[in-house]
Amino acid sequence: MTEISVGLKAGRKVAIVATGHTGFSERGSDVVCAGVSALVQALFYGFHEVLKQRGLRSAIDKKKAKMSLDWTECSASEGDVLAETIIGSLKEIARVYPDHVRIVEVHVNELDF
Repeated sequence: MTEISVGLKAGRKVAIVATGHTGFSERGSDVVCAGVSALVQALFYGFHEVLKQRGLRSAIDKKKAKMSLDWTECSASEGDVLAETIIGSLKEIARVYPDHVRIVEVHVNELDF
């Protein structure tokens, strides 16, 4: 199961941590896991390359199958639209594959970055 924790600060989505493999299929051929990974990476790319936000904090831990991104220090306007789009897409994956992906919203201070 992949757990996606969305970090909130004053009601605004400002961080995400995705941990674990979905278990939908074997590693290397798991399309659900690949979809989650691609969306989290697209969120980083959107902030870093498209919006040119430099206040990002990110980490990847391959051993723990964990990807983290914190955009608390980034400006809100365009970043909020980007975050809502990607997180909404992740929620749709979780809706379709509830035995493999779970999303929770927590205060950003509760995230294990």
